Amino acid sequence: MVVLLTGCATVFFDVGSQSVLPHLVGRDGLVRANAAVVSLIAAGNVAGRGAGGGLVQLLTAPVAVACAAAACLASALRLTAVHRTPVPTPALLGKPARLSAQIAEGLRHVFGNRELKALAVTAALSNLGSQIINTMLPVLFVRQLHYPAGVLGLFWAAGGAGLLLGARWARPVATRLGHGRALGIVGLCLAPAGLLVPLVDHGPWLWLAGTGWLPALFKTGMDNVLGVSLRQHMTPDHLLGRMNATFRFLLTGALAIGAAVAGLIGELTTVRTTLWVGGAFLATAFLPAFLSPVRARRSLPQQQRS
Repeated sequence: MVVLLTGCATVFFDVGSQSVLPHLVGRDGLVRANAAVVSLIAAGNVAGRGAGGGLVQLLTAPVAVACAAAACLASALRLTAVHRTPVPTPALLGKPARLSAQIAEGLRHVFGNRELKALAVTAALSNLGSQIINTMLPVLFVRQLHYPAGVLGLFWAAGGAGLLLGARWARPVATRLGHGRALGIVGLCLAPAGLLVPLVDHGPWLWLAGTGWLPALFKTGMDNVLGVSLRQHMTPDHLLGRMNATFRFLLTGALAIGAAVAGLIGELTTVRTTLWVGGAFLATAFLPAFLSPVRARRSLPQQQRS
């Protein structure tokens, strides 16, 4: 029940935060703002997962969970300082107010646009691969390789460092190559590094797997900045919530499916085989965006208004 409620709250938070951001910073500031947000999240992953592994190893898992709960409470209290931003409502815009109609409108907007559809499929495949890998990593590290929890935390922290670096480099790389071209070229060059993760083992193989995990998540960090900025620019103000809800449904759905697929493949085959499946998804997730008009886009689209 706790996991269910936490997941529901996370979905509402993610949709709301990505929808309100254009109103808070203006569309011209979206790339900078998204880079800052993703950088903070990645920094939290580096510090949090590394510290989490250490806390579990030193003070047991319940203490680590209590620390995470306290951090979430502090975050919620801090959000009360954000001022309210008026958002167009369906009634004011003459749009149908029924929930089913709004869901359908969001789906039509995303899947009726080749670039948005490509971004959605790429992000969903990336989440699927990451979740398959992350589900199996604790089993491999702790049960099979007998590493302490702190080593797993450091491995995850290396991925967080990749996210952080990708977010920080997103703007300069996009300025040099173009926003869509940056997504395509970086994906082509770095996504295949995900195939190194299943090689994790003792000795140098651990370092080799970490070397693959970091650039694979560097690509994810860049996607999280440039992909989100692109889709926000492609969406009128009154559709931001519906567009983000559609993306969030697909992305969280991919996480749920990834965890289930990981368990099923792990049960029928081996942990190592499951990691190879996750690595294959990570290595090829960039293809929908790379093969779409996104790859040719050098600049952000003209601002969409309600």
